[in-house]
Amino acid sequence: MTDFKDIFREERHFCNHLFRLLCYRKEDGGKHSGLGQFLSLINLPFDIDVKTVSNAEVYAEVAAFRDFYYYHPSREGFLLDLYDTFLPMMQEQYRGKITTPTPLRDLLPELQGVHPRLFSRRVGPREENRLFYREFSALFSAKPDLLLVCDGLMVWVEVKFWTAFSRAQLRRTQNIANLCSSDLFAPVFAHQPNRLLMLGTQHHVHAPKWGDFIRWGHVARIAEELLPHGPDNYTAQALRALTVLDAKKAGASADVSAGA
Repeated sequence: MTDFKDIFREERHFCNHLFRLLCYRKEDGGKHSGLGQFLSLINLPFDIDVKTVSNAEVYAEVAAFRDFYYYHPSREGFLLDLYDTFLPMMQEQYRGKITTPTPLRDLLPELQGVHPRLFSRRVGPREENRLFYREFSALFSAKPDLLLVCDGLMVWVEVKFWTAFSRAQLRRTQNIANLCSSDLFAPVFAHQPNRLLMLGTQHHVHAPKWGDFIRWGHVARIAEELLPHGPDNYTAQALRALTVLDAKKAGASADVSAGA
């Protein structure tokens, strides 16, 4: 008989355990806290000490645009500024497919009462509008897995376990990070620079090198060495189960390749 925990593959489940690990001894652990150990796996431009870690901010399922828009004193003004900032990014990334979509200022009278995440459904059949406003609306729906704000740096984390990293998703996360570092979000993020971090398994080591990369195996090792009760800690057990599943998948892939 196989325990359900030995076959469970939901990425959000492992992200929840990661969040628990990141918060362990955050107040006083410094480099020996969960967050400190995690950040030590990448090259950062600051020292990891008690003050740095205790003052850090850890957010999960980061809907930055949705929440900033909700609390913004001038929602229409924010949307118009976002259009002006975002359009040049899309013109460059889409290489001629997006040049002059209908200005948002001209569309807003028809979009009264419509949340920005739904704008793409209301801009008509014009291909250029469809492409641009699909990306515009996605900013208000996307939720990068984690945001770590530490010593003046925003580290945006995308997490994968069973599925592959998507180049489109990573590009969108980087767009979000860059916009959050811009004047648009200065009231809450104060122009802090950003880094993109990918957390994955041995299957993801050849993912597009959009940023730093950490393997789940390293995180599982931190959990076993740091958390109370070591390998018997519930989070350590969950992350160890993840690495076992990863190893089995690697073995299956090797078998398929050998038989090809």
